[in-house]
Amino acid sequence: MKNIKTDRNRKNNLIKSTKNTVIAGALCSALIMPSLVHGIGTLPVSASNAEIVPISYKYNHWAEVYVDQLSKNFNIESVFKGKDLEAYVTEEDFRNIVKLVLNEKYDGVPDALTREAIVHEFTRIWAEETYQSLDQIAVIQMIIYADADEIDARYNHGVTIAYMKDIAKGRNDGIFAPKDNVRYGELAALVLNTRSAIDAELSYENQPVKEERFETRGSYKIEKDKVVLDFELINHYNEAKNLEFSSGQQFEVTIADEKGEEVYRYSDGKSFTMALIYKDINPGESLKWQDIWDMTNKEGEKLTSGKYQARIDILVRLGSGVGESSEKIDESQLTTVIEFNLGV
Repeated sequence: MKNIKTDRNRKNNLIKSTKNTVIAGALCSALIMPSLVHGIGTLPVSASNAEIVPISYKYNHWAEVYVDQLSKNFNIESVFKGKDLEAYVTEEDFRNIVKLVLNEKYDGVPDALTREAIVHEFTRIWAEETYQSLDQIAVIQMIIYADADEIDARYNHGVTIAYMKDIAKGRNDGIFAPKDNVRYGELAALVLNTRSAIDAELSYENQPVKEERFETRGSYKIEKDKVVLDFELINHYNEAKNLEFSSGQQFEVTIADEKGEEVYRYSDGKSFTMALIYKDINPGESLKWQDIWDMTNKEGEKLTSGKYQARIDILVRLGSGVGESSEKIDESQLTTVIEFNLGV
């Protein structure tokens, strides 16, 4: 009997011991789990403080790229910080941005805050900064925009020159919308374009007369959702030159967006004859070409805004006649780059 009682006592003690062990284990688990959960969302100090570099950056508004470009060279925070790029500009901000980017002594004001008045004022400033009289600049009378008849006569000359100088090219649907008020996004693009036009004009005036060389020039215009590129190769030599094209492809055009990504290449999907082609070009004369881009990228998507760069290369060598070896022409004489904007 004693042994049986002893066994029972041992069994009861074992059960108590087991219960205590389970309870203790559960308590330990309860104390440990919060620490584990907390650790799941916690990074070491060095990791949490590390700078996160995005793989790519996507602009939320088409004009942000212009604001970014301006901010690299000018302190424009007082004009654009916290501004809705779709909001209409104020007279004060127009005057301030002109002072910051174009002429610190500017104290003028456009007749109105409409597109026609502000574009005319930017063109007037461009002429003044490049030592020209706006009224005396000759232009070819042409219908640039579908709504050209809505442009006030006093602004029409300035709007036309703005088109020629890449200050303003209208909107993608072929209209100018002259009576619309200018928004902050448009203001950023217009002031940057004006700054670029001033710099380009002054740089061109300071260049020496080009002689004894070839020169490639180009221009563009936007018509009915298409970008039309016109370009030419000019002979600045004092004698006629014979040119040799190695195939039917006489030029290449590539267009890239502001990220440098190629969106168009003229030769894509085309085939060309491999026969040699010879052309003579007299002094002062030029060979001219045209290419039209339908504003779609390589994925077939229509592009309606942004800044683009077209590079034009003339694929030619200096010929010595049929059967003779040709001579390479310096690449700088056969290349030109055209920058243009969509959506302004």
